[in-house]
Amino acid sequence: MRTAGQLAEAASAYDDETTPPARAAEQSVLARSGHLHRDRPAVRPDATRVFVVANQKGGVGKTTTTVNVAAALAQLGQRVLVIDPDPQGNASTALGVAHHRGVPSTYDMLVDGEPLADVMTESDEIAGLWVVPATIDPAGAEIELVSVVARESRLQKALAANAWIGSRAEAGEDRFDYVLIDCPPSLGLLTLNAPVAGREMFIPIRAEYYALEGPGAAAGDGRDGAQAPEPEPRRQHHPVDHV
Repeated sequence: MRTAGQLAEAASAYDDETTPPARAAEQSVLARSGHLHRDRPAVRPDATRVFVVANQKGGVGKTTTTVNVAAALAQLGQRVLVIDPDPQGNASTALGVAHHRGVPSTYDMLVDGEPLADVMTESDEIAGLWVVPATIDPAGAEIELVSVVARESRLQKALAANAWIGSRAEAGEDRFDYVLIDCPPSLGLLTLNAPVAGREMFIPIRAEYYALEGPGAAAGDGRDGAQAPEPEPRRQHHPVDHV
């Protein structure tokens, strides 16, 4: 008798595509064991892609979307960074990264100006996946950032200054392929920093009336009344139906 891992390492016996569940299980085992990206590496983007995962409505799957997309990309051999500015710290918990008080976090980066390299940590569970954790401290960041000059672009500047973020020519092979920013369910300064830093947006949504009110505000970047600098050309929005 052979284990699922041994079967995954062997040549597939289901090349006729008549057993989709078996093929899906095979792909899952290959991804989790690291064989999928070694045998069939995914094509890396030419430059770091920064995604914002946002919706003013809570409970629509922002964190679930962030951690699952990030883990899947890392299992395919991509280098991924997850930034967790939500004081709840659920993304940090899901990815197995410590986020108790005193741990370098998004607060230190946004409020104190600490370099991104000093606050990110690699996940012990998934190779190639890095996390900037959130502690309870960002809860006070909203107040402390009010008097800061260019407060809406703090995250953008932190990303731009990091040597692992940029094009192949700028950052080399050690660059991050994807950055995912898991926003809190609000339109405060923590959330506002995200669309200024990113060019693409995931908007998780439930198929219900009240959830429809959040995407309009999120797609508008929450810029009403704020003097936020325009990021580079047009942003792409990717609605995600949460089932």
